[in-house]
Amino acid sequence: MWIYIVKRLIQGVGVMIGVSVIVFLLAHSMPGGPALMILGLDATPEQVAIVEKNLGLDRPIALQYIDWLTKALKGDFGNSYQDNRPILPDLLDRMPATIELVAASMLIAVLIGVPIGIISAVKRNSLIDNVTRIFALIGVSMPGFWLGLMLILLLSKRLGWLPSAGRSGIASVIMPAMSLGFI
Repeated sequence: MWIYIVKRLIQGVGVMIGVSVIVFLLAHSMPGGPALMILGLDATPEQVAIVEKNLGLDRPIALQYIDWLTKALKGDFGNSYQDNRPILPDLLDRMPATIELVAASMLIAVLIGVPIGIISAVKRNSLIDNVTRIFALIGVSMPGFWLGLMLILLLSKRLGWLPSAGRSGIASVIMPAMSLGFI
């Protein structure tokens, strides 16, 4: 059991590094590069060159990635390009909402998934098993954003039961948790 957990943790670290490399490369492959994205399309080549020099974007991309990764591992996520404030306090400020949403969606997933799985296992190849299998296939195939939009249309706009946006108590967590938990 412990060997399995350690293997999964090592795989998770590898996946996180791989995703970070891909995202880093995608950000640098945008037309004009990150400097033009920061300055906007009206920027002059001189302005772009100054920003690239200030941010170290003129160095080789491998060095940029290693520099970014070592800073991120130390907790230095840099400054916002909009107001030049450190990003970490903003991330920490939003962390409780994220944890709340993850916990609520996992609760919904477990409360729905475990009973359905037990019923399916007990009533193998029955009508209930086939219906739950179709339900699971739809849940896996459905994009989360589409289900979220449909829930907003139904539960917020049509029925008026839940808020469509914001963070105002348990009512504002139910719909996004349902969207994440059902899938």
